[in-house]
Amino acid sequence: MSLVYITHHNENIFDLERAPEKPPENRPVVNSTSTKAAAYAKERRDRLNIERKKHDVILLKGGVRLLTDAKKAYHRTMGCANVPLDPPCAFLRKNQGVKWRRENLHVCPKSDNMPPLPPMGKKVTKPDMVPNFVNRNKICASSFVRCPPPPRYVDTPGGTRQNLLNSGMVPQYVCRKDFGKVPVYIQKTKAMLKEAHTICCKERARLMEVCGGTKLTESLTEMTQPARADGAPPEMPGMRVMDQEERNEILVGLRAHLNEMTKNYQSMPLLIDSENKRQRKGKLESDLRQLEQDMLLLETSPIIYVSLY
Repeated sequence: MSLVYITHHNENIFDLERAPEKPPENRPVVNSTSTKAAAYAKERRDRLNIERKKHDVILLKGGVRLLTDAKKAYHRTMGCANVPLDPPCAFLRKNQGVKWRRENLHVCPKSDNMPPLPPMGKKVTKPDMVPNFVNRNKICASSFVRCPPPPRYVDTPGGTRQNLLNSGMVPQYVCRKDFGKVPVYIQKTKAMLKEAHTICCKERARLMEVCGGTKLTESLTEMTQPARADGAPPEMPGMRVMDQEERNEILVGLRAHLNEMTKNYQSMPLLIDSENKRQRKGKLESDLRQLEQDMLLLETSPIIYVSLY
């Protein structure tokens, strides 16, 4: 393959076979394009030669192969055309295999001269800012006060020891400010009970005034007395007897509520596998039980007193 250098655009490639015209004698011949091409080819050739001389693996004497940091190697891309084989007599013997050695390219940086060693027999003094833990531990260990053992007593001939404190044999907490005094929580409980007793006494006095000066025990006995001769229930101060219409109205509401809660209870899932379902089931059962007791009380009690206040 040949290179054609076109210097002028008015040239015709079909006329290249003709002999070139001689330039005029008064004009020097300088072919700058050919010079640049030759220089570029030489630079390229030199670079390829340098890269070709580089190897990833360099074979040394004694069968040692040296690993280098080069990027080029023989037959790296396609491999050898014909792999040479060793003759049968050149089989691999002991200590004759491939030996690898890494190329050491490390260069230690230059450093300043090391400080001279201290002379013999001279003690090196360290700065005071650096703590000496050994001396500090010695001082702490020498000034440490041993904790005395707790007081004990022996209660058997065999030498069984027991702690003397909290045994009742030695008085404790005698010097405390609250020693021998009533605790605060007991004082609060007594004050609360006293206040509740006062309120109860005032309420009892108010009930005695409402009852017309009669004693409370008399009013309680009247509640247990049978009906009067005319068939009417006994009168109670501050109370009235629930009539039948009000009783029936309450029963109708309780039955409707009972039916609704029974429907909710029956619509629950059969598998109770969570804590929320257990709590809901327990609440529904307790509410149903309370409704049944209230309905039974209204249906079986002939006389029901309702407070007027």
